[in-house]
Amino acid sequence: MKNFFRALLCLPLILASKDTWAQKPAPEVVPPPSNITFTTHLDRTALWVGDQFHYLIIVDYPPDYEFVLDNLTKETVNMDPFQVVDVGKRLVVQKNARRKLFVDLTLANFATGRESMQIPQFTLYYFRKDNKAVSADQANAESLTIPGPVIGIRTTLPPQPADIRDAITLNSWDRIRWVFPAVAWVCLGVLVIGSGRELALFVKRRKARKGPDRHKAMEAVRARWVSGVPSEFSDPKVCLIFYDHSYQNLKEYVGHYLDTSIMGLTSEEIREEMQRLGAKPHLTQKVSRVLEACERLRYTRDGVSANPEAARAVEQDIREILSFKE
Repeated sequence: MKNFFRALLCLPLILASKDTWAQKPAPEVVPPPSNITFTTHLDRTALWVGDQFHYLIIVDYPPDYEFVLDNLTKETVNMDPFQVVDVGKRLVVQKNARRKLFVDLTLANFATGRESMQIPQFTLYYFRKDNKAVSADQANAESLTIPGPVIGIRTTLPPQPADIRDAITLNSWDRIRWVFPAVAWVCLGVLVIGSGRELALFVKRRKARKGPDRHKAMEAVRARWVSGVPSEFSDPKVCLIFYDHSYQNLKEYVGHYLDTSIMGLTSEEIREEMQRLGAKPHLTQKVSRVLEACERLRYTRDGVSANPEAARAVEQDIREILSFKE
């Protein structure tokens, strides 16, 4: 009975305490001021495991507020279960003096076994600008909580796989790593053989082109012509021998001078060849004149007459040609 009366005495106290607990208000999230608005954007609606995506938060607010941005780094921002790859922030002042804050979060997902995930809420801290406040440290900070959107998850992996992303060996490196040095040695061998062959062909062609020194050959022709010049031109037969001797030696000399064969060419063709090869104009003219005179006197129907003046003129022109310096 004593316990019964004690329970009756405690019953009012218990009921009073319940009424007191029921009167206590539940904690509520303080909404942001009406002049602060925010929007969120995702560059993807769904992603695969391991993909990165951009989560953009745009906050529009008046100049009476200032947001704290120093703590927005990838080391301090926690968006678990998403991995924070990078955090970008940019403040734009609009024409109406309002501000727009852009916060770009680069996130990566490595979770499996879900069809969608809720991005964690993101909190930004701000304070009201007050004339009495000297710095942001002296102002009362307030928070702006931004709920995260939902993003789809796509994966071909089963829920809670035993070995995620196991490596599959397609080719054994131990078996194929010798291929690259072998290919390199083969290429080097081909290069060496090709270079040696080209060098041998070059030397062979140079030896084939290389004949007697043309300056020595010109000196020999000059000496041979001088030795065949007669002392007098009173005999027509001597004049004919002189013209033949001069014609052949002059063509040989000019051939060495031009470094080309002109023995089968006429005086007109030799003149064109000298002009084509860029010989001196006065030398070309004099060689052409001497060769034409020799051809005319050698092949005349009446034969060569004893004309000492003409022979001496040809001799003088040939001496000037043979004494010409390059």
